[in-house]
Amino acid sequence: MMNQDQYYASVTNKKTMFGKFESIVKATQPKALPLLPDNDTDVDKSIQQVTSNDPKLTALNWNNIKNISLEKFNRLFNGLKKNSHLEKLSLANTRMTDSAARELCGALEENNGLKVLNVESNYISPPVIKDLVKSLLNTQTVVEFRATNQKPEVLGVKNEMEIAKMVEDNKNLLRLGLAFEVPDARIRVHHHLQQNNDNLRLKRIGGGNS
Repeated sequence: MMNQDQYYASVTNKKTMFGKFESIVKATQPKALPLLPDNDTDVDKSIQQVTSNDPKLTALNWNNIKNISLEKFNRLFNGLKKNSHLEKLSLANTRMTDSAARELCGALEENNGLKVLNVESNYISPPVIKDLVKSLLNTQTVVEFRATNQKPEVLGVKNEMEIAKMVEDNKNLLRLGLAFEVPDARIRVHHHLQQNNDNLRLKRIGGGNS
């Protein structure tokens, strides 16, 4: 019997530093990894940049900032409505709830510049997740949307089937981060996203209609 390091050494023909292969197998000691640094993004400053449509701000990362108030979320999303320069917005693990997410829906219906949106690991309910997907249909500029690992996490059959229909109506969405339990919804979404990616490749090589 070999541990993982001994096995890797054997298949790569390298010397092992963890004892002879015929010796007693000992578990590899885990390596202590440093903690991720805190997100030091200035929330108020970034809200001002979004509101003023600062051309220098094309990506905003609020991931893992836990003390964001509903009032600050609302200010951010109100500024997002008319912002034309921000292309990537990351709001994972910010303890966002339905109240803030509903304001985000309104912003997405008006915004024409955002391409990537991440709201993973929050407290957004399945009906509001569905509303977020629906809000992407208005301008169809977002090409990547991620919203997995919510509490509660299970979307439910009705929500999943409605989300699948909305995805099929979106001609520009290329990547969707959602966990589907219903096979039919999962297959339909996968097929449509693949079709959107294929159409994009055809346009890039000049084989599709402009």
